Amino acid sequence: MANTKDYSMREMVLDRCFSTGKEFTREELMAIVNKELMQRDMLPVRSRNTFSLDINEMNSKFHKLYGVNGIVFEDRGRKRYYRYRDGIESIYSRELTAEEVGKLHEVRNLLQSLRGMVDMDWLDQMTARFDQRAMGFSHPVASFEDVTAGDAKHFLSLFNAITQKQVMTIEYQRFGLDSKERIIYPYHLKQYRRRWYLFATILDHEYITCFSLDRILSIAKNNTVPFLESTVDFNHFFDDIVGVSHPDNEPVEHIVLKGDRWVEDYLRTLPIHPLQQLESLGNEGCRVTLDLMINNELIQELAFYDDHLLVESPQRLRDKMIKRAQRKLDDYRRMEDFGDNLDKE
Repeated sequence: MANTKDYSMREMVLDRCFSTGKEFTREELMAIVNKELMQRDMLPVRSRNTFSLDINEMNSKFHKLYGVNGIVFEDRGRKRYYRYRDGIESIYSRELTAEEVGKLHEVRNLLQSLRGMVDMDWLDQMTARFDQRAMGFSHPVASFEDVTAGDAKHFLSLFNAITQKQVMTIEYQRFGLDSKERIIYPYHLKQYRRRWYLFATILDHEYITCFSLDRILSIAKNNTVPFLESTVDFNHFFDDIVGVSHPDNEPVEHIVLKGDRWVEDYLRTLPIHPLQQLESLGNEGCRVTLDLMINNELIQELAFYDDHLLVESPQRLRDKMIKRAQRKLDDYRRMEDFGDNLDKE
C-alpha cells in the first residue's frame, strides 16, 4: 500500500493530471505533485518507490471498480509515459460505497451538531452542498458557485501562515503589470464576490495591502525575517467600507441615498452594508444612510441599482455617479452612430 501520509493529496494531484487526457513521464508527475505539496506546507516526494506505490494504489482501486488498471503506460525510448486508460476520466467519477457513505454521514452529523452556536448559520449551506456532492444524488438540487482556481490553490497555505504567524514570500502580478516578489506579514483573509483576498503588510511598509489570491503566482515560507504583529483590529477593519478596498487618507462620509419602492424591499433583504440605515417613505420609496469611505466597490454597488437608487449627498459621490452614467451614455451613442454608419454603407 502507498505511504498514507499525504497520499490523498498526491492521489488528487495525479488524478487531476491524468484527467486532462494527456500523458506524463514519472519526472513530470513528481514535479507537479511536489509543487502542490510544498504550496500546502507538505513534504515533497523524493523516492521513486513512493511514486510507484501511489500508481499501484490507484490501480488497485480501479481494479476493484472496473476490473482493469486505470493507469497505463507506454515505453518510448528511455522514457515511460503514463496516462489514464481510454474511457476513464477520473478515479473519483463513481458512486460511493455504503461504508463510505456511512462515514460521510458521521462527519455530516458531527457538523450538524454544531448548529445553534454563534455565527454557525453557514453550516446549513455547507451541509447541503456536502450532501449533494458526496451522497450521490441523481440530479443536482441546488447550484453553488465555486471559488477561483487561485483561491483553492493558495487559501490553505495562507490560512496556516496567518495562524502560525509565518512570514511569506509571494510573487504577485496585478492586471496588466509585470509580476513582483514581495515579503509579507499575512494577517487576514476575506471573501468578496466569490474571490478571496489577503490582507498583509509588505516588508518595510506600514500600511495594510490587499492581495487577490488568484493573482498570486507563487508562495513560499520566509524564515529569514521575524514576524511583525499587526495593530489593526480586523473585527472592525471593514466597518467603514464596502468590499475590500480601504482607501488611504479617505474620510468616512455620511452618505444619503434615495430609492424607489422596488429597491426598498431589495435593500431590506440584501443591504449595501451591514450598518446601513433604511427609512421607508411610503409611496415615495425609501431613504438609505451610510457612513462609509468612498471606494470603487461602493460605486459599483450603487451602479448596479441604476436609476432605482440615486445619491442625494455628498456631492462628491453624486458627481462620480453622474460622470459614470455620462460615460455609459456617450458609449451607447457612439455605438448607435457606428451602427448607423454601417447601415449607410
